[in-house]
Amino acid sequence: MTDFEAAVIRARGFAGADRDRRIEVDDALMEQLAATAEASPELRLYASRVAAGQCRWSEIEVTARPVPPEVAELKTNPRLRWFPEPPRTSTAEGQEWESYRIPWQ
Repeated sequence: MTDFEAAVIRARGFAGADRDRRIEVDDALMEQLAATAEASPELRLYASRVAAGQCRWSEIEVTARPVPPEVAELKTNPRLRWFPEPPRTSTAEGQEWESYRIPWQ
């Protein structure tokens, strides 16, 4: 059993019959995976960028170049649920987005 598989087993919690039983991929799971001996160099490099505050785990598909091979494996694993999409915010009807203003303008 790999460290990743052990982490997945530990992450499993009680789930009711009506709940999605897949394990959600989150920051903690990604950090555990990046710390394993099996982690790719790309994943380790991205982990160092996350630790430095340059990016977030949920942005890995957009900001990592190249994207670590673990991402495809995690996304296709039927036991896991990839990072949920952030909620979309919208303006109230008839209200325009206010453009960003520089304070000294």
